[in-house]
Amino acid sequence: MVRAALAVMGLVGVVLADDGVPPRSRGALLAWLRAGTYRATYVAEPAAHDSAVHGRQVRTWYSPTLVEDLRARRTVFRKRAAMVKELDAGGWAVMRKVRPRSGRRGGGWMFYETLDATGRDAYFGRGLAVCAGCHRDGTDFLRSAFRP
Repeated sequence: MVRAALAVMGLVGVVLADDGVPPRSRGALLAWLRAGTYRATYVAEPAAHDSAVHGRQVRTWYSPTLVEDLRARRTVFRKRAAMVKELDAGGWAVMRKVRPRSGRRGGGWMFYETLDATGRDAYFGRGLAVCAGCHRDGTDFLRSAFRP
């Protein structure tokens, strides 16, 4: 009986954790990316394309919240807006809005980038200068030209 209750509680935790938004911890985020969870509900660019920064070929996927914000022509995205960029080397770049305001230095965004599926040497954190420095030129830090 106790085992059954623990199993149910564990399943509830997984369901609650998988709400379509990239997890905020490094390990959970990497597991989420490896599982390809975003592909079930995110909207993808039609095809991979050249990227000057994130590798030779990339393909970007937008969360439902980000899609809604773009379609509503918001210039400041809501919390939980997110995108995943698949990199040609097998890694990912991720942005997740974690605060209502982005701030001048991107502190309202969580950034993550790993060049391979191991996650070693990944960039990770809020308002990372290496990420925000380029992304501040975009609409609320989103530089991708893709609009669903």
